[in-house]
Amino acid sequence: MLFREVVGHSAIKSRLQQMVKEERIPHAILFTGNEGTGSLPMAWAFAQYIMCTQRTETEACGSCPSCKKADKLVHPDLHFVFPVINPGDGKAPVSEHFLVQWRNALTSNPYLTLNQWMEAIGSENKQPGIFEAESSRILEKAMYKPFESSYKILIIWLAEKMNAHCANKLLKIIEEPPRDTIFLLVAQDTYTILPTILSRCQQIVLPPIDNDSLREALINRAPVEESKLNSILRISKGNYIRALQLIEKNEEEERWFNPFVNLMRLAYKAQITGLMDWASEMAALGREKQKQFLTYALQLIRENYALTTAGEEVAYLSD
Repeated sequence: MLFREVVGHSAIKSRLQQMVKEERIPHAILFTGNEGTGSLPMAWAFAQYIMCTQRTETEACGSCPSCKKADKLVHPDLHFVFPVINPGDGKAPVSEHFLVQWRNALTSNPYLTLNQWMEAIGSENKQPGIFEAESSRILEKAMYKPFESSYKILIIWLAEKMNAHCANKLLKIIEEPPRDTIFLLVAQDTYTILPTILSRCQQIVLPPIDNDSLREALINRAPVEESKLNSILRISKGNYIRALQLIEKNEEEERWFNPFVNLMRLAYKAQITGLMDWASEMAALGREKQKQFLTYALQLIRENYALTTAGEEVAYLSD
């Protein structure tokens, strides 16, 4: 992953490049940002930049052996930790059990979402997490000497998914890691991360992507009519994933529109039997899909309310 492949955030990229240039890389950095802002690809690009043997002042070369391995997620000094589910085979769930799926999912979509990841491992109905067994593997990896790079880097994606046992076991190693170890944490919801973890990390906040950068990225990906592009920029509000979904008329949008309309009609008419049938169908979908529907419904209700009370200038509904 190269910095130029991360949409927007030029100031943050410059800040990270300056850290490497001055050889003042913090031992633990927490990249935070809402879904679609690019915190995961930014952490990945930063790791590759650190490990590159022929980097310039602004970019990894992309062609040295280190870059090629980091790009394919097979570099021996680049480790990923991510939410997993209990496979039910008696083994303690850790990221290593899902490495093949992880490499396939992330290399094909650096802006991977949790829902997409759950679909990739076929576990949409289970609650993902970073569990206590993972902390033992992290501690073990942190003690390895780097094989090829000057550093070994551990990227923990969605650090808020660490349970309390896992987080508590990592406090000391994150505060005082070996000299050649860097922790890059990625999170969307810092409120659920232990304050003691937060205090040990230098935080870098990724805001919504600016419209100019988002516009350029979308145009480079596929031709889009100007009127549609402007609408997408308004609705997506700096979320690259959301913008792509709007361009591609993502199936998720089509999936939830009719259930939402049916719910509103049944509720308006107070059709109790119909509402019970609707609830039974929704219950059968599983927890993660229910969350997707609730997110979609909340957004649609907000936009309709804004349109009714304040007009089009504050609403982001598309045609």
